[in-house]
Amino acid sequence: MTTKYSVEVEGLGKHYRAYERPLDRVIEACSLGRLKRHREFWALRNVDFRLASGASLGLIGANGAGKSTLLKVLAGITPPSEGRLRINGRVASLLELGAGFHLDFTGRMNIVSNGVMMGFTRREMEAKMDEIIEFAELGDYIDQPVRTYSSGMGLRLGFAIAAVVDPDVLIIDEVFAVGDMYFQKKCVDKIYSFKQRGKTILFCSHSLYDIRQLCDEAIWMRNGLPAAVGDSVTVTNEYSAYPRDHIHDYAAAIEAALPDSTASDLDPAVRPHVVDARIYRMDTGEETYDIEAGVPIEIRVWWRNPDPARTPIQFGIGFLRQDMTLCAGTFTHFDGVEVQGREGCAVLEWPNNTLLSGQFLVPVIVFDGSGVHRYEEHMLKTNLVVRSTTKEVGLVRMDHRWRFDMDRPLPEPQGDDAEGA
Repeated sequence: MTTKYSVEVEGLGKHYRAYERPLDRVIEACSLGRLKRHREFWALRNVDFRLASGASLGLIGANGAGKSTLLKVLAGITPPSEGRLRINGRVASLLELGAGFHLDFTGRMNIVSNGVMMGFTRREMEAKMDEIIEFAELGDYIDQPVRTYSSGMGLRLGFAIAAVVDPDVLIIDEVFAVGDMYFQKKCVDKIYSFKQRGKTILFCSHSLYDIRQLCDEAIWMRNGLPAAVGDSVTVTNEYSAYPRDHIHDYAAAIEAALPDSTASDLDPAVRPHVVDARIYRMDTGEETYDIEAGVPIEIRVWWRNPDPARTPIQFGIGFLRQDMTLCAGTFTHFDGVEVQGREGCAVLEWPNNTLLSGQFLVPVIVFDGSGVHRYEEHMLKTNLVVRSTTKEVGLVRMDHRWRFDMDRPLPEPQGDDAEGA
């Protein structure tokens, strides 16, 4: 390994022993390892990356993907089972409450012990003591045992130590879910100041927005393995477009996301139904289910209605995110469109497709003439994958513009505000 990088990782892996029952652990220990009663569980494997000084790396992925395990190995809390790593410079880590703290020590004592573990002398930490206590804002609790602290107080102490000792490499797990808004802003401002001063940051978060804004590069962890490595915008967009395994019950999802219905008692032979439905690039014959954000598309629906005089119909098409949020939808009866004939192809054109990065279920609903009861719920066999290359956030791209009016006066107070004025 060379020394021009702040963090160097090669083939890093971490496994744990999993036992079926506690007795198996005893049997294996008593046999001095001759009787193997465990299986190896790899929480982390085949991780490779190099991070230059001043760069920032984000870690994303589902719970249990190996993100926190990787940070613990990098922070020196747990040793790797395979591979090599080198961190050049002083390291500070903010992981879960209690990592690096002795719970029976007071906050003041933990400041000294944490500093010593980072390579400072006791005298150096005592010189920084007042500055750390001021940043943490713990008051008299600084002389109480850490076990009496709330999670927010533990975060304050941990971040105050990291902020004041000014490490070369800062490792942060998703810790900003605790603490008040004022302190969260204080922490974020400090992290940005680290970044501006050329410090190296490793940041784990479920917030793709934070990863895109704070990090230059990102790693998407899946099942303990790196699924994608690259610039933060590309990796986060790939992650948001990846299919989630927990979506199975399409019918239940549609029931929850679309208007109520009652079961049709029509004979299947005369019931209106969808013959086929597919997605195309608009005005072309190119069928597609993987597009860039903003690409115009059209959904073509071939249908059959044996008795339109008796069973007039309407169509609805929706776009559901994988957590079953209805992101967009439209209906012929909302648009004043009349469906006529026994069969044909209905085409929904979307020239200004505004969907951002994600994977979307696309149901086609056949309603009765009133648009209330449903004859059929037809789910396209292939989901629509939309990929973005920008930092835009949310489900859809806003059609918007900004302007500034410096001369516009404040509006007059209304209601309770007017009475108190």
